[in-house]
Amino acid sequence: MSRFIETAAHELDVRFTCGVHPDNQIVDYGLTPYYAIHSLVKSHGDKWETEGKPTGEFELNGERWATAMDYYESGLDPWEHEEFELQTVYEYKFYFTSKASPKYSALRADKDQRVKGGTITIRPRWPDLTSDGTPVSVPDYGKPYIDVQIQASNIPHRQYLTLVKQVMGSFGIDSRYFDNPHPDSHIDDLARYVRLERGESGPLFAPDGPIARSNTLIQGDRTGYRKHVEDNTKLPGYYVTAVIEDTKAPELIKGHSLGKELKHYYPEEPDEYEPNEAPYHPKFEVSYQASRTDETLRWHELDDAIRELDETIINCLDWAGLGTTADSENFVTFDPFWNVRNTTKSRKTVSCPLPEIESQQEYRIMQMWGDATPAARKVTKLLMTDGGEVSPQKAADKTGYSYRTVRDVINRYEEVFKHSYGRVEFQSKKVQQELLKRVRAAGENFHQEIGAAVLDLADAADERAQQAWSKIRRKYDITEQDSKDCRKLLKVGYKPTDRKEAKEILRELHTQYTQHIENTTKGIHVKMTFADGTIERFRDMSKAFRKGDLRYKQERQHNEKARRGFDWDAYVEAGCPKDWEPG
Repeated sequence: MSRFIETAAHELDVRFTCGVHPDNQIVDYGLTPYYAIHSLVKSHGDKWETEGKPTGEFELNGERWATAMDYYESGLDPWEHEEFELQTVYEYKFYFTSKASPKYSALRADKDQRVKGGTITIRPRWPDLTSDGTPVSVPDYGKPYIDVQIQASNIPHRQYLTLVKQVMGSFGIDSRYFDNPHPDSHIDDLARYVRLERGESGPLFAPDGPIARSNTLIQGDRTGYRKHVEDNTKLPGYYVTAVIEDTKAPELIKGHSLGKELKHYYPEEPDEYEPNEAPYHPKFEVSYQASRTDETLRWHELDDAIRELDETIINCLDWAGLGTTADSENFVTFDPFWNVRNTTKSRKTVSCPLPEIESQQEYRIMQMWGDATPAARKVTKLLMTDGGEVSPQKAADKTGYSYRTVRDVINRYEEVFKHSYGRVEFQSKKVQQELLKRVRAAGENFHQEIGAAVLDLADAADERAQQAWSKIRRKYDITEQDSKDCRKLLKVGYKPTDRKEAKEILRELHTQYTQHIENTTKGIHVKMTFADGTIERFRDMSKAFRKGDLRYKQERQHNEKARRGFDWDAYVEAGCPKDWEPG
């Protein structure tokens, strides 16, 4: 069974719809929990001034948690219904923080940093909701209910509904009111991460790494949302991020459907920390982006969403040549909010699609440019120089060609141009950049001959080879790194039990590497950590492999000659050749 690193829970923002349910077998509590909270506030009375806000405590996961509550006017108009007697509509806010958090300050929960904690906001809802007479856009179920929003971080995501019940219970509010949230309950923010050793994560945010290339190769030229930020002002990889829209997610990993952000980042002042402190080292995070996803993510879909984010993290690590299990030396083991361990939960890994996408796009560009008609070249130039929205008719007007000719160009070179909703654009930023080079090289009037050379960088043999090597890398959790003292360093996350097993692994790596990557392993170093914690670096895989074979051969020869009564030691001392076999 495959093992992968279990990612850490970061932010989650979820809104539970409570008090109403489509199943008639489930009790609708309506605004009952809201009235219970209102009674709590009234009972506290003058204590708000003398003792401060109400506080409480509860226990979860063996930790003590501190809570506090507050309230404020919501701006909503009172409900014109006989059962509603409040003249002012309030929203109630509950704060909670773990006392086991390394940054817990022993202040009241609303004053604490809540690094491991968050807030719960309770908002009342009913039919025809208004504010200053203006309708408020909220779900209308024909009955009253409450909106329960919980926003927190560094807490297992599946425990958020339990957290709501525990926090409410710490103030005497019956937890059964929150037992069966409506199926419409939805997630607005969700993030998972791993923390890597500083200096090890460079392949993730490098120009040819998965963050940058996802933005360049997958996102469209001028439609949709594009965000790619590279801030290396404080140190390399300080803040590097790219957003992938939901419609593009399947191009990265088939079966995925969420808009998401890939982000490599440090805290605001990373050098205020020491190497033995977690924030000194960067996070690689993948977060769900509700604004970049058309379909609403429901609470009951949480496990599927976590799986998709996990798979994105694991695959990006793999594509960047980094380890994907807890045995890897890449990961920081002293993050206070992350238990670095493996999971056997099903996680899909795929060969990196980006090289193939890039190769195909380059192939189509070269193929197109070599035999491009004057009309195709003019449409290309127009898309390069016109920053606005370009329709086929606008392209026809500006190039002087007929609408039919422009449509023929778009259809003929559909791998290069994309036409949707009356707009024409390049298939990706990569296509735009590559064509821009050729437009500039050809000159203003396109008199320079480019030729019809085909750049096919993703032929079937190379693709199969990369897949075979990736399989071996995953098998032994191998991280590929550049090193000053060798051509390439392979760090093996798998821990062999002894030297014999290590040699077997070396033999397999040597065979697979020479078959699928290049025909020599000279200058390729391999670093292994044995099960007993011993670390050994094989300085040159080709030499280590040959020496291992030679030592084995010599031992075999020595044993055979000893068995036949041959004085091997005297023979060697006499200066005779070691590879001689007695007849």
